[in-house]
Amino acid sequence: MNCINHPSETAVSQCQVCGKGLCVECTNKFSKPICPDCFSDSRQKQKRTVVAEILLTLLIGLPIGIIIDLLVTDTYKTPDSFWESHFFLIYMGLGIVSGWKTLTRITPQIFLFLPVLGWVLYFFIKAVLSLFVGLVAFPIRMIRNLSLFF
Repeated sequence: MNCINHPSETAVSQCQVCGKGLCVECTNKFSKPICPDCFSDSRQKQKRTVVAEILLTLLIGLPIGIIIDLLVTDTYKTPDSFWESHFFLIYMGLGIVSGWKTLTRITPQIFLFLPVLGWVLYFFIKAVLSLFVGLVAFPIRMIRNLSLFF
């Protein structure tokens, strides 16, 4: 079998996605043996995933943050920290999507046997935890997503 990109070269590996032959140069081009077509396809899929997460953050997290900000009474918002409290509460809402995705990655699948009431309780607890996990996960995921996008 010869390399898909260099027909005069003998293939030393195969693309892990489509199985096309790759020479030494093409094998070492990326971190894993993958042909340029499959690499391009995977990059496009990554970009779509990043855009979807950013849209979810804006369409779900931003309204949640605004609602949380409106629900918190003015007792907690002193004149000295008025803008900081608004920013923090909206930031907290923005982080719920990142927190949810982070918790989904670490949540075991043992909850599959729960009755309906268990699922409601599980999702409520997960949503509340997502607010707090999102405080840390939001900037990390956004930096990662932007680095994947560009």
